[in-house]
Amino acid sequence: MEIGDWRATPVVGPVYKRIRELGLEQNIAELDAFGFTILPPGKAAPVEFTDRMRGRLLEVAEHRTGVKHDVESGEHGQVNTQPHFNHQYVLYYLLLEDKVFQQAATNPYLLALQTYMLGMDCVLSSVTAFVKWRDETGYGETLGLHADTTVKHPIAIGHETHTANSAWVLTDYTEDNGAIAFVPGSHQHSRHPKPGEGVADAIPVEAPAGSLLVWHGNLWHGAFPRKNDGLRLVVTYYFNRSYLQVQEDYRHTVTPEILADNPKRLAVLLGLGHPWGFQNSNGPDFSSANRVLHEAYEEAGIHNVAIPTPGDFK
Repeated sequence: MEIGDWRATPVVGPVYKRIRELGLEQNIAELDAFGFTILPPGKAAPVEFTDRMRGRLLEVAEHRTGVKHDVESGEHGQVNTQPHFNHQYVLYYLLLEDKVFQQAATNPYLLALQTYMLGMDCVLSSVTAFVKWRDETGYGETLGLHADTTVKHPIAIGHETHTANSAWVLTDYTEDNGAIAFVPGSHQHSRHPKPGEGVADAIPVEAPAGSLLVWHGNLWHGAFPRKNDGLRLVVTYYFNRSYLQVQEDYRHTVTPEILADNPKRLAVLLGLGHPWGFQNSNGPDFSSANRVLHEAYEEAGIHNVAIPTPGDFK
């Protein structure tokens, strides 16, 4: 018997088989048990790839701030975006800045894990970078612990996640370097932390540059203050289920050339497989949305009976 090759599992079966092909079975077990998993350098992508991402990110940072950044000395600029922090800034809307950010979004290892948690029709909510420097305070005593899910009181979060996050680590993560803080197993609480809750159980995620972190949207996390000189660089890829509002809308800014130059799944990630949000009196374009979904499922080798065949796109 071939695991996953069953009539009753037309979508999850192929997704699981892909996870097995990529050697990610331990990673999904860690996601289920602890709420996060770490792929070491060279697992999801060659180290040269994340080196290229770091170089391009530094160029974007210099362009947006007017200051040449130095990873070793900590020289940095600042951007006028919200929220404002004294220990870091956030670079938003990075996907269209360079091909490398698109390749990171459609990385097969990343997508296999995100699809396991959120489904084939999940969307990319944001691509942002955190540029962090030495500051003894950081987020303060609470470490900024929070869950990423956008669902808040009075609606229960639920055990199944609405969102999931991931981070390409571009400089070494250690506690004194200001690593992200995770509270292992906290996704099982299915709620946001109370102020100060979870700090005693928070651990620094120590991972070398080139690692890929993936975590459940209900996991409590924050960050430790950076106590060393230099900069901490990371690019986060935040995903959510298709029924939630995204943080960054790329549907009307992505070009046909970018879509043609990337896997079909990118169009789904950017919400083009969703017919709603139309901008004129013609109403929803179901045919285009269905075509986008069909091409992505076909590319992944998945047959979804809920999507019409091409001959039905009218």
